[in-house]
Amino acid sequence: MASIDFKKLNRQMMIYRIVQTLLTGLLFVLAITFQGRFAALHKPEHFISSIVAAIIVQLLVIYPVYRLAWRDVGVEIEGSQPNLSAAQLTALRKKRLIGDLWKFCGVAFYIVFVTLAPDAKKATGAPLVLAATLFSFLLTCLMYFQCFNFSAKKQMKTL
Repeated sequence: MASIDFKKLNRQMMIYRIVQTLLTGLLFVLAITFQGRFAALHKPEHFISSIVAAIIVQLLVIYPVYRLAWRDVGVEIEGSQPNLSAAQLTALRKKRLIGDLWKFCGVAFYIVFVTLAPDAKKATGAPLVLAATLFSFLLTCLMYFQCFNFSAKKQMKTL
C-alpha cells in the first residue's frame, strides 16, 4: 500500500479548494443580490427564511453527500494503485460512472427545480423559493467538495 501515488488525488483536492473559493464568492454575491431584492419587495424577512430553508435541506442531505464523497475518494485511491488489471480498471470505471450519475442527478434536480419555478410576477413566493433553492444548490456543492477533501485526507492518512 505504501507504493500508492497520491499525486492525482492531491491535485484534485487542490482543484476542489479553488472551486470552493469560487462557489463561496458566488454564494456571497447571490446573498447580497437576494437581500437587496427582498428589501426592494419590502419583505426582508424572506432572506433569513431562504437561508434557514437552505440549511434545513443541508441537514437532510449531509449524510448521502458525505457517503458519496467517501465512496468517490475510495474509487480514486483504488485507481491510484499500480499495476491494475483490465478487470479492475473496468470495475473502477463502472464505480466512477455510478458516482457521476448520482452527481448528475443531483445537479439535474436543482436545474429542473429552478427552471420550472414560477415567475416572480405570477407567484409572490417565487423569489423566496428561488433563493432557497440556489443557496441550497451552492451549499450542497460546497459540502460535497468539503467532504471529498476531508475524506481524502482521512483515507490517505490511514494508508
